Amino acid sequence: MPRRSAKRPVGSTPATPQQNPTPINSPQNQNEQKSPQRNVPTGRGRGRAQHKKPGADEPAQQTPSPEKEPLANQVAELQIAPKYDANGKIINPWTSKNKTLELMHRKDYGVEGKPIDLYTNFYEINHKPTMKIHQYEITIEIPEKILKSNKSLAVDIFNRMVSDYRDVYFTGIHPVFDGSRIMYTNKRIPNLDKMIQLPVKFQSNITRLEAINIQIRPTQGVIEFSEIEKVYKNETKDLPYNLFSCADIILGFMPKMSYVSYGRNYFPRGQTVADLGNGIQLWSGSVMAVKPGQWKLLVNIDEKHTAFYKEQSLKDFLTSIYPNRQSFKSFEISKINDHLKGLQVQVTHNGHPRKHRVVALKEEPANKHLMTDNNTGLKMTIESYFKKNKDITLQFPQLPCVQVEPKNRDIYLPVELCTIVEGQRCIRSLSEKQIADIIRTSAKRPDVKKRNIDSAAKKLIDSSYELAKSYGLELSDRPMKVKGRVLQAPNLNYGNGSVTASAGQWRGKRMKTSRSLTNWGLMSMASKDRFDPRKFKNDLAKEGSNMGIIFSDPVVVRYVEERNFLRIGEEIIEQHKNLQYMFVILPPNTNNNTYSMVKEMEVSSGVLTQCIRLDTYQKKFKPQTLGNILLKTNTKLGGVNWELAYNMSPLANQMGKFVFSEPVMIVGADVTHWARDEGNKPSIAGVVCTLDRACSKYASRIRLQHHKRNRTSDEIIRDFKDIMKELLIEFRITSKRKPSKILYYRDGVSQGQFIQTLTEEIAGIQAACKELEPDYQPKITYINAQKRHHTRLYCAEPRDTDRSGNVPAGTVVDREITNPIHFDFYLNSHSGIQGTNRPCHYTVLYDDSDMSPDMVQLLTFYLCHTYARCSRSVSYPAPTYYAHLLCARARTMLSAMRLNWFDAAKPPNLSQIEYKLAQHKNLKNISYFV
Repeated sequence: MPRRSAKRPVGSTPATPQQNPTPINSPQNQNEQKSPQRNVPTGRGRGRAQHKKPGADEPAQQTPSPEKEPLANQVAELQIAPKYDANGKIINPWTSKNKTLELMHRKDYGVEGKPIDLYTNFYEINHKPTMKIHQYEITIEIPEKILKSNKSLAVDIFNRMVSDYRDVYFTGIHPVFDGSRIMYTNKRIPNLDKMIQLPVKFQSNITRLEAINIQIRPTQGVIEFSEIEKVYKNETKDLPYNLFSCADIILGFMPKMSYVSYGRNYFPRGQTVADLGNGIQLWSGSVMAVKPGQWKLLVNIDEKHTAFYKEQSLKDFLTSIYPNRQSFKSFEISKINDHLKGLQVQVTHNGHPRKHRVVALKEEPANKHLMTDNNTGLKMTIESYFKKNKDITLQFPQLPCVQVEPKNRDIYLPVELCTIVEGQRCIRSLSEKQIADIIRTSAKRPDVKKRNIDSAAKKLIDSSYELAKSYGLELSDRPMKVKGRVLQAPNLNYGNGSVTASAGQWRGKRMKTSRSLTNWGLMSMASKDRFDPRKFKNDLAKEGSNMGIIFSDPVVVRYVEERNFLRIGEEIIEQHKNLQYMFVILPPNTNNNTYSMVKEMEVSSGVLTQCIRLDTYQKKFKPQTLGNILLKTNTKLGGVNWELAYNMSPLANQMGKFVFSEPVMIVGADVTHWARDEGNKPSIAGVVCTLDRACSKYASRIRLQHHKRNRTSDEIIRDFKDIMKELLIEFRITSKRKPSKILYYRDGVSQGQFIQTLTEEIAGIQAACKELEPDYQPKITYINAQKRHHTRLYCAEPRDTDRSGNVPAGTVVDREITNPIHFDFYLNSHSGIQGTNRPCHYTVLYDDSDMSPDMVQLLTFYLCHTYARCSRSVSYPAPTYYAHLLCARARTMLSAMRLNWFDAAKPPNLSQIEYKLAQHKNLKNISYFV
């Protein structure tokens, strides 16, 4: 039976499948092409491989030993299944079965750097060590669908129960409820040893019931504060996460009564809001979470900005999206339903307010939509029904009707009678303008943000204080003050000397290694009267000469219309075989589709491109802007803009020798996901790795991975073993040596996913190394970089701030507000530009290189200075930033494909999409995504 042809995976070029894995230091590898293919004999490499059956003229092969088993036979095992020891801990495959894989514990603290006093947005909690909190299970006998769609209803019913039975069961007891199934009490409820059922009088137009039964079951669950005391006394390394969740519920219970809330986020009612357009407003509120500090419990409170639907009539909502319209086309109805589906509306035409949840807006207007009158059995329009039965004359009968739940009852309401209920969060995708407005509105100077947070924290803490005190928790409303350190910035070597970064930025001139443009072209989607190519070339040449980049005259200049761009671009590339680079001038207000079209040409042809918007060139084309464009150009062409020097301190010198004395590969990875309303689009995983000591040249790989409903997350890179194997081979081919250390910076993993992600991805790296050489065991350091957190740092003394009022670049905190067990720290590595900086939160999950805390922190800070697009340090290390850019590039191109991701029965062909996103062989091992 012939073998099926392999479909090319993302980031690969065709190659002949090998029968055995090639050792990483084999001479054969040195002579191979620089674009190795995953050895997948069939399909996309994500299912079990199909192999030839031995025929009469083809003898059957013996099963190879595990050490020599071909990669083709192993590729089905994309997930490296963890193995466990007798105690249930994960076995580290690197070593013997007696050594388990677990999150790394803190071994020491950093001392390097200039001391600095800082305020934070953490507030101390003094807890009663002997306090015990009792847990009960609550069941409210209402259909679960009703409770899920009316979050506050369960809490209202619970509060009524507590009030009605205060003297019977809750004397001296202050119960709290998580809104779902769990009740906590500060004392054990006397004489409640088995399940009881309590009828509660509660009338609601939602439930249509006069009485509701509530079941209370005692459980064995007891939250003891002595558990956190054991951590602080170093008697255990196991953090009591159930205690933190319980404390969150206690502190958030009273604010939920007066705030609009979801999760741990609280928004005051009646506030002044910002209008985002299309019936959406921007609300300001707070997020509050209990966390373990180094010595005591802390509550972290931060400012929160979220989009909400405006409280208004449904008719006005339609007008805000499509002004002056009374009828809508099918695709417009679909767009409106993206927002309306599941939204809660209220009607009052029955004499009392009643809430409904929207199923969909229908196309037929009220004066044409027929219904059956249940009283007479006659068919009539909805307009006639409301006139006859409700004595309501519709003012806008030509507008469509909205269907509401329950879906099987065919309930239709005129939009003019429906009002959107206040306090409903918008979870749909926002427009680029709306996102920009949110960023602009929420960006505040550090002193303003600190005042806002302190004010909101005081109100939240005051509302929770008495209830928390009954649970042995005493809250402080004063922000916590901590000690930080400011690390010394690195020297950066250029072609004509070195410079030292100051306040997160620097100015250098001649590139360390520059590349000249001798065969380049220019395509403009702007007309001749708006764009002068000669001036553009002279501007490039002038600034390029200062930076060491020599520009020849362009070999081709073409004005093109957007609709003809791909065709003409292909003709130009066919005519000019040695074309290196193409500058593309885009019209103002260009959308992502146009940008994606240019990048589609790049990945298919291998000709590098640089897009420049016409308005940017005309209004903002200053030397600094032009310089940044040339930084990107030089990097894409394989040049080195600058190089880190390790001579600023004894620690820097020690770090340079320890880390870079032998070949080291620094890996960055990210996974990006789509919004809920964008269908079943695959997650995008991007992985990059350094190929040189200067951390300037990168290889990259992209993978698409569909959701798995039975997994807790899509964050894990499922194809990580094969990705790492490809990248290790690329490193060996480029540098002629194999890495003795692998530093892995991972973006976007939350704390709850640490152990699962660590297990699978470390195992993936180790398996890749063992497949290349059975005894190849490089040292591995795994550091998670997290930007989505709510920690803020402020200088206690105004003299210590940078020009934007933020903490200086290089500020690191690894005490007091960090984890009492794990090896984590906060690092603000960049200078402020707009608003208040968010430091990056790093957690070292694994390290068999035995790097000191000072060395890890300084190396991380240094890597934030290797971002090639600008002469500024960035907010997290360049490898992780590049992985994010790689995912963003794939995301933009995937969006422009206009595929239907909503039909689960006929999803788009993933292998074909991967093929379109795949890199051309000319783009291998260069940072084309910069």
